[in-house]
Amino acid sequence: MSSLGERIRARRKELGLTQSQLGGADLTKGFISLVEKGRARPSLETLVLLARRLQKPVGYFLEEGTALGRKALQLTLSSAWVALKRGEFTQAAEAFKEALQVAQQQHDEGAEAECYIGLASALAGLRQFDLARQNVERGKELAQTAGAPHHLARVSHVLGLIEYYQRNLPAAREHFLDGYRRVQELSDPDLSLAGSLLLNLGNTYQEIGDYVEAARWYREALQTLEPTQDFHRIGMVHVQLGVAHRQGGNIDAALDHLVRAEHIFELQEDVMLLAQARTSIGIMLLERGEIDDAITHLENSLHIKERIGDDPGRARTLTELARAFIAKRAFPEAEKALAEAERLARNAQDITESARIQCARARLHRGMGRIPEATRHYKQAIASFESLGMRVDLAQACNELGELLMEQRRPSEAAPYLARALQELKGERAPRR
Repeated sequence: MSSLGERIRARRKELGLTQSQLGGADLTKGFISLVEKGRARPSLETLVLLARRLQKPVGYFLEEGTALGRKALQLTLSSAWVALKRGEFTQAAEAFKEALQVAQQQHDEGAEAECYIGLASALAGLRQFDLARQNVERGKELAQTAGAPHHLARVSHVLGLIEYYQRNLPAAREHFLDGYRRVQELSDPDLSLAGSLLLNLGNTYQEIGDYVEAARWYREALQTLEPTQDFHRIGMVHVQLGVAHRQGGNIDAALDHLVRAEHIFELQEDVMLLAQARTSIGIMLLERGEIDDAITHLENSLHIKERIGDDPGRARTLTELARAFIAKRAFPEAEKALAEAERLARNAQDITESARIQCARARLHRGMGRIPEATRHYKQAIASFESLGMRVDLAQACNELGELLMEQRRPSEAAPYLARALQELKGERAPRR
């Protein structure tokens, strides 16, 4: 097998580069010559630079079983997990693929399992569910062969995320619970992973509509994460606790948690989650009737999401911004926001947000006195919420349509919707498994 230097020289000639061109302003022609002859060893940082200029992943140039190869694997895996945690799914997927190539060269089955599992998580975030399942199953096989129980806990986490994104909430809950059980059984548990599993359990119960149970899991997540100083996840838990308190009607407690999250994300310079926190604060302020302040927070969040290219997040914020404009009776601005939200949600294939947009359109038409259009959009939103299991949104839409029909003196048509709203609200405290 060719050496590191031979591979660098072959690739340089393949691209038609001189040694001086490859070295650029950073490395001398003499150093490149020594590397190619095997008389000098580049540091990992230098090898990463050369690999970028030679348009190949760093693993392409590494020799099997070397300390440099093991260090490159650890560095690439670390950067992949950081990108994943920050929601940079495309970058994470590319990094895990590169790490996988190195792991395979090193014949490291445990690292290979980790790469497949991490790649599956990134693909789930990109909504490429079939590929995500294929990769997580391969990761599971390798983790079992390598005897790596901590990787099997990650497998359960990824399977839970796939089910959660696909709205299979009972299945998601079981996977998250299984993953948390596996972490607890480890002699040296990964508290950050445990916190993520608890956070996603809370998210699942929140989507089901059981906000008391969601808040319980969020509080446990916060307690688990506090010793880790994993401020990214701690901030995320504060955001979700804020949302849970809002849904439970405790707006002051909700704002307290959201402001804590905002401060954490500002200190961490985590702009994606800072935008999310400001969207949630905007929603709180809107519900308190502080419309202008709500619009300020939502527009600030929108600017951040535009800058980082978070289209699904932009759709969500635009929907809420439209609600604020409707409350202010700024109907042209609301229509413009909803049109853009609809385009973004359609491109992202976000059926959940598309349903919320339908409900916002109904409110817009209602505010403008277009009763037939409002009724039609409410019915479309109700059908979508029902099929997606979005019980709280379903109850709200049924209640609003019932009220609208009562205003139109159509009590016999209103009655079934008002009854359904009451039924769904009572069902929020469904028996737990």
